[in-house]
Amino acid sequence: MRTRARSTLRVVFALPTAMAFAASEARGQTEEVRVRAEAPGDFASRADERTSVREVTDAGSLVEPLPGVHVRRFGGDDSFTTLSIRGSSSNEVSVILAGVPLTGGADPTLDLATLPLWPGAVARVHRSFAPAALGPGSLGGTLVLEPPKPTSPPTTDVWAAAGSFGELRTRVGDVRDVGGGSRLVSAVSASRSDDDFTYLDPIASASGRDVYARRQNAGHAAANALVAWALPVTWSSTAPRGALAVTALAQARTQELPGTIIGPTPFASLRSDRALASADLSGPAAGGAWSFRGWGRREGLHLRDAVASDALGPSRADDAIVAAGGSAGWRGRPGGDTLVEARLDGSGERFEPGPRQGAPPPPGATRASAGGALDVEWRAAPEVALAGSARLDAWRDDAADGTRDSELRPTGHAGFEAPVGPVVAAAHGGATARPPSFVERYGDRGAFIGDPALRPESAWTVDAGVRASRRLGVDARVAFEAVGFATWAQDLIAFVPVGAYGRAKATNIGRARLLGAELDARAGAGPIEVRASYAWLTTADEAACAGTAGECERPPLPARPENDLVVDAVGRSGPVQLRVGLDVLSGMAADLTGNVTVPPRGLVSVGVRVEPCRGVRLAVDVRNLFDVRTGTYDGALGPIREPIGDSYLYPLPGRTLLVSARFTSGGGEP
Repeated sequence: MRTRARSTLRVVFALPTAMAFAASEARGQTEEVRVRAEAPGDFASRADERTSVREVTDAGSLVEPLPGVHVRRFGGDDSFTTLSIRGSSSNEVSVILAGVPLTGGADPTLDLATLPLWPGAVARVHRSFAPAALGPGSLGGTLVLEPPKPTSPPTTDVWAAAGSFGELRTRVGDVRDVGGGSRLVSAVSASRSDDDFTYLDPIASASGRDVYARRQNAGHAAANALVAWALPVTWSSTAPRGALAVTALAQARTQELPGTIIGPTPFASLRSDRALASADLSGPAAGGAWSFRGWGRREGLHLRDAVASDALGPSRADDAIVAAGGSAGWRGRPGGDTLVEARLDGSGERFEPGPRQGAPPPPGATRASAGGALDVEWRAAPEVALAGSARLDAWRDDAADGTRDSELRPTGHAGFEAPVGPVVAAAHGGATARPPSFVERYGDRGAFIGDPALRPESAWTVDAGVRASRRLGVDARVAFEAVGFATWAQDLIAFVPVGAYGRAKATNIGRARLLGAELDARAGAGPIEVRASYAWLTTADEAACAGTAGECERPPLPARPENDLVVDAVGRSGPVQLRVGLDVLSGMAADLTGNVTVPPRGLVSVGVRVEPCRGVRLAVDVRNLFDVRTGTYDGALGPIREPIGDSYLYPLPGRTLLVSARFTSGGGEP
């Protein structure tokens, strides 16, 4: 739910980038039409790297404060990090970078730590539902990460930081005109850390005697580079100009894998590389714009360890994921009150297992998919809008071992928004679905056991909420959004532990229920501002019983926090800004029965920013100010003390310090 401009004949193309560029270049030649990329068909949140009140270290920290979003780290910053939206599992979230899908059949659970981040990057999270034109949906929602766009004002932006545990970071972005109406974006980023923090060792510790151990083999090093070029395209001397936008990205990363606190892996590491490219050609047509889009990506994964075992997997594994796709569509207003986007898309993916030592390789597999999308928004009155999205997707999986599967499945949702007294109300409902990934079907790396007979998982979801934004006097303002939702999932796919070595087998566990509420609020008076985001969630595995004495209690789904709160209070005085933050997490089970829980925690952070002159910003950010490293939960035999963490047996660091400087020149200063 967002406030919209009410112009009906002016259309500025917000998506894709080439459309926006074409519209800006075509001014004076054709009438400009305003086509918003946002629609009342879903609840969405937005985070901008330039305007965050917290220092943004990685993609996870960028989206962490958003409502309904839970970022799950398996250690410190840049450790393996997953994303959950409204209680979804990480493999149920679709991720799109610069218009290129990063998730799919070959790699469903994306490590957020591998996502690049540059000055001016913007993240948008669609909770549950997303526009059909983005591509095949997912049960958990969609994360869209956009790098700096060629349509941004010419700007040079440099950010550099140093911090605890050997942390070094830099981000550089540049947007400039290159003549002939063309514009070029170039961006690089790099980071490294040791992450050798200490944590409570629950095995060596005893009553009244705490023993702390040092986390080993947890560092990382990464580098990323991006180039985007947009230029006008002239079809003829009389036809309106179109636009071509080309984006290319290259990444390299080394991630050490420390293992758990009771099963450390001091010699394991994972090297990864990613390359992607996309091209988007668009032009005005019939009161709107047509576009053709093509993309390709390749990812390499190289696992190394000193030993191989049934518990740890192979000592060497080299895999590659290759994918390519494209789409064609039109977006515009066939009528003054109706906005339509229609798109056809298709893609192909291949998982290519390479040489392995210590474990048999999984079979290679391919997936071919095609789909059609339709998004419609009808503004029945200036403040009343109806929206609907529908997709029809077909896919076919083929594996080298002879197993195969195919299916045709429709999905869609509908929604509305309208004023109700002093607030604007909105509601949506619909169906989502996701086919099993290659890892879920065929297994991988000796640690996962696949099931070729897995059924696609699906869900029905409804949500409803209200929002309001008001000024109270001259200097005071308040804005909030409150949303409730319910999801009923069928044939939910989960990895269930089997055997003596902790290996996991992909299984359709049956039915699950998720209920929750989200609150996003901001209030300010003069130089003081408070931002708060809260999510409440309750889940139930309706295919399992955890009760005794003949009673059946439905256990909660693991790794979903019941309460997730992020609060920031900011005060400004001249060139100085002071921030105090609070992060609270509680009510998260670690196992399928709900008997093992992750200790709750409340962490305080502070930050100071100083802008001594225009375009220069210096900052000091301290997280976990009181150095909280342990928590307690109720066990079967009494209270149990454990290291705090997002995941059981993966500790988080204590107090951390980050010192940063930012230099900005041009029209895009934060």
